[in-house]
Amino acid sequence: MRGHLAAAALAVALLTLQTSVGGVSAPLGPHADLPLVFVLWVGMRRGETAGALWGIGLGFAADVFSAGLPGANILTAGLLGFAAGSLREQLDCDNPNTQAIVAALATLAQGLVHLALLEVFSAGRGVLVPFLGTVAPAAAVNGVLLPAAATLRRGYLRRRGRRLAAADA
Repeated sequence: MRGHLAAAALAVALLTLQTSVGGVSAPLGPHADLPLVFVLWVGMRRGETAGALWGIGLGFAADVFSAGLPGANILTAGLLGFAAGSLREQLDCDNPNTQAIVAALATLAQGLVHLALLEVFSAGRGVLVPFLGTVAPAAAVNGVLLPAAATLRRGYLRRRGRRLAAADA
């Protein structure tokens, strides 16, 4: 139960950070999609159902707080969380290279879907320039962020385990 509450608190913190600081119009260049990275991590650690449910939940929250197309984040984050969870059995999800590739490919897929939906339902301005200028750099950032976050989490759990073992001795 504590793990679920900690995951929920982390998800709320990441969503708050994403919508307040690192939103779509971040002035400092490419930005990480923190909720997507969290959904991918959950999917790769806990499976398809958890990845899809967290993706749908965080996608809904992101859609509520964004001015983008309604439902686009629910669709993409839910499907990408499910896809990351389904890869858990076929790939070594503890490998940082696998995490980087999954995060980068998922970001590219989500960005392409968002741009295609904007092209269809909004004033068509093309897909290639925003894809290369915004989505591709964000994919690189997410590809670095997911393995780094997983490594930091492993280090934290190791230190906490040592402290608990020392307290028991």
